Amino acid sequence: MGILRKILSLLWPPAPATAPPPQVGSDRLHLFSGHFRSEETAMSYCYDTPDDNHPEPLTRDLADAYIDTNFVEVAFGGRAQHALHLILPANEIDAMNDRRGEDNTLVMISEAAFGGLPYTLNDTPTLRYLGAFTISS
Repeated sequence: MGILRKILSLLWPPAPATAPPPQVGSDRLHLFSGHFRSEETAMSYCYDTPDDNHPEPLTRDLADAYIDTNFVEVAFGGRAQHALHLILPANEIDAMNDRRGEDNTLVMISEAAFGGLPYTLNDTPTLRYLGAFTISS
């Protein structure tokens, strides 16, 4: 039976595992950073569809995840730094700023955006994935 299981797993690989839901009273935020010409450009990347038949560029670039953009927040310029202070402990902010480098935009995706479906997140041509963080809701 072991050989049959191996063959079947090659033909039909298992679906990606989704992290367990966060504990009651908390939320998981997935942070991305990027550099945009303006706040309008950042907002358009996350929220505007090119037409009725195509998703937002953010959703298109994260092809292994269903994203409900009602659960996406964008912080541009100085607001990105303010958002980090709300999300991270003070002792982690300098390290996160080093990871962000010259990026002027923070994109925050709540766990709820995935609708309970399996997902995989990574860097996109426009955004750098900074990781998942649990916060009190």
